Amino acid sequence: QDVQAKKLKAGAHIIVATPGRLLEHLTACNLSLSGVETLVLDEADRILDMGFSADVQQILQAVNKTRQNLLFSATFSNDIKALADDLLKDPTLIEVDPSNTAAEQVSQRIIQVDRERRREMLSHMIGRGNWQRVLVFVRTKQIADRLAQQMQKDGLDTVAIHGDKSQGARNRALADFREGKVRVLVATDIAARGLDIDQLPHVINFELPQMAEDYIHRIGRTGRAGRGGEAI
Repeated sequence: QDVQAKKLKAGAHIIVATPGRLLEHLTACNLSLSGVETLVLDEADRILDMGFSADVQQILQAVNKTRQNLLFSATFSNDIKALADDLLKDPTLIEVDPSNTAAEQVSQRIIQVDRERRREMLSHMIGRGNWQRVLVFVRTKQIADRLAQQMQKDGLDTVAIHGDKSQGARNRALADFREGKVRVLVATDIAARGLDIDQLPHVINFELPQMAEDYIHRIGRTGRAGRGGEAI
């Protein structure tokens, strides 16, 4: 944090921050937001889900009132609409695709399998298809760790990322996954939001998410930049 404070006091054209950490630096007087011309809220739906809205409201009080606001979200719920109505003045809505729809280049299929044989089926599919880069989603960190250990025993280089892992551990796991040192990445939603992995052909929903919006975000990790992908 001291390194961040020094950089902020030296001045910056662009600051990329999580709401909580930005608020910490603001409270410590490490920066002023009075000159901000553009405020961007990325992953706006997740900021709401994670309870950051109070932090965001405090940040808004410190930012130049004549700024331009931009909200980005892959899904657009009623809560996001309420936030947009509250934050934005006469906003323009720009939609790349109809709201809450999966990218067309992602093919989706369902495989029916007994619960206790899902892991066996998954390992078999990866081995039979010789899949070299697979992202697997689960609901909890406990299941993520257990599944990763089981798949490792199946002979597949696998690592789990979730909220209990340090940022350093997550970064190392992602780097190994991108470089092909790790074949399977098992992730919870909180760890995988916003991941941009080049040439990721397969996303597996080992467990379906509670929220439909999270399904859209999950399968959107594949089929990026015009490439095709498969969600199972």
